[in-house]
Amino acid sequence: MYLFLKSDLFLTIQIIQDLHKLAGNAKWAIVTGSTDGIGKEYAKQLAQKGFNIVLISRTQTKLDSVKDEIKKECKNVEIETIAYDFKNADLNNYKKEILSKIEEKDIGILVNNVGLAYECPDMLHKVDLQTNADICIVNTVGVSILTAAVLPQMVKRNSGIIVNISSGTAYMNIPYLSIYSSTKAYINHFTNILRSEYSDTNIIIQTICPFYVKTNMSKVDETFFNLSPKNFVQSALKTIGIIDETTGCIQHQIQAIAFGLPQFILDYGMKFQTEVFKKKAAAFQREKSAKQK
Repeated sequence: MYLFLKSDLFLTIQIIQDLHKLAGNAKWAIVTGSTDGIGKEYAKQLAQKGFNIVLISRTQTKLDSVKDEIKKECKNVEIETIAYDFKNADLNNYKKEILSKIEEKDIGILVNNVGLAYECPDMLHKVDLQTNADICIVNTVGVSILTAAVLPQMVKRNSGIIVNISSGTAYMNIPYLSIYSSTKAYINHFTNILRSEYSDTNIIIQTICPFYVKTNMSKVDETFFNLSPKNFVQSALKTIGIIDETTGCIQHQIQAIAFGLPQFILDYGMKFQTEVFKKKAAAFQREKSAKQK
């Protein structure tokens, strides 16, 4: 697995890359799923580095809030917002709502972060069909279309950075997360192929495969291994241009070592962990339902 071929380098490398140079001095960065968690932090920290930001997410009020938050700290950067529900896979809607608004911008960085997971993981036949369909669409269509849309200008410029946010679940056979983990495996496979296709260019195409980060999606508490989005992104940004595929931080790289254990141990461990997560998610659902009454 490529992840492990790079692990020793990840633990020792201290080089600080010039993201503006790697982006060909293009001024704009696009971040999807940018109103919470990892995506929001990528947007904030790229703005802190002087990039103008296009925030793309579903809810305009949340986009406006993140925009205001970034502008308070980064007064000299431009921030634009695009409200789009990535459950909508219609290409004409993509063209009208997103592509037409970014086609004239010099895009140096694209962070494909938008994702959807189960609120309550369960066996496949117990998850409603719409949820399964939505997870497939959100987690695979957006990354595919937006990557294809920005590549022509990056190829012409012979520079640019594409960061596709996957998940550590892409490497594991996790019960109750069948659709979700499979869509993340798609992102890994897709990105690996693109790196091969564009290997003769200076375009950086990176896969980030985190384990748990404290976000609204993961519903986990912050611990040594479950980093805050801020700390995780600070670490992950340092790997751009150095590591093609990584968990993003040392803490998660330590967890990745467990993949070397015998499969039956991994299967048992994954099922145990998922049962714990399932109970937490079910409790979250009960609390949510109670508040709605």
